[in-house]
Amino acid sequence: MRSGFFILSFAESGKGKLESKVDKMRFQVIKAINNNVVSCVDEAGCEHIVMGRGLGFQAKELKVINEEDVEKVFRITNQSELERLKRVFTQLPQEQMEVCTQIIQYACDILKRDLNESIYYTLADHINFAIQRQREGIYFTNALDTEVRLFYPQEYAVGLHALEEIHRMLGVQLSEEEASSIALHIVNAEYDNSLGITMLVTKALGNMLQILNHWETIEIDHESLYCDELIVHMKFLALSVFSDTHGDKREPAFVNLVRTSYPREFGCASAVADYLEENSGHKVSDEKKAYLAIHLHRVNRME
Repeated sequence: MRSGFFILSFAESGKGKLESKVDKMRFQVIKAINNNVVSCVDEAGCEHIVMGRGLGFQAKELKVINEEDVEKVFRITNQSELERLKRVFTQLPQEQMEVCTQIIQYACDILKRDLNESIYYTLADHINFAIQRQREGIYFTNALDTEVRLFYPQEYAVGLHALEEIHRMLGVQLSEEEASSIALHIVNAEYDNSLGITMLVTKALGNMLQILNHWETIEIDHESLYCDELIVHMKFLALSVFSDTHGDKREPAFVNLVRTSYPREFGCASAVADYLEENSGHKVSDEKKAYLAIHLHRVNRME
């Protein structure tokens, strides 16, 4: 456990990021949410939620909480999100909330990036539902398990760690496929997407790889140092198309140069683009095709 306060900072827009930092603040209690969580205000009058062993038992109106009693602080400036977090703490078992918080912090540390605030609610809800299904003997398979392992290895590793923590802290052994489901929630929070978009992108990546593997003039060198770069590029390409993000600079001379220099790779890239356009309903620019062709050229054994 880190010393000081653990801050989860949420932006006013509702598109905030989870951040952690050590800070020193004084809080006055508003009310207890459960045995270990209380609603407080800081010295500026802003409401926060703080977590610590037995804080709910000790809480009294206007009581100042001592820093050494606080383990985590949740600071949310968006009032609706603040109320949502209160409901989560009220409705779900405290031990599940604690393991969820630990998993989120582990993900931030391993991935070395902030996560969208949605991860706290979606992950807590998912873990609670998964545990309920496990106890009732209901098992689901994750159709994207193979794609998640291949395209999101770091997030999948976080998912495996989450299963270990759930077993250690809650005594529940979830199936290994749950690691992929947890990883998808982590991916959502990394890129500020809905679960639906993330699942579409992940499925698309598997199909994009199938196109590459069956293209007659392309043979992927999976041992190439550039293969990982290709995978990363494909992820962001699919993400940009399904999210319909724009911003490509028009570079017709560059496109013509790539099309002329690497015709086999450009043809394959165009086939991938056709698949993405058909399944996303969004246009893939010639510049995106050209950049994909360059990545394909670097891993093509048939060159």
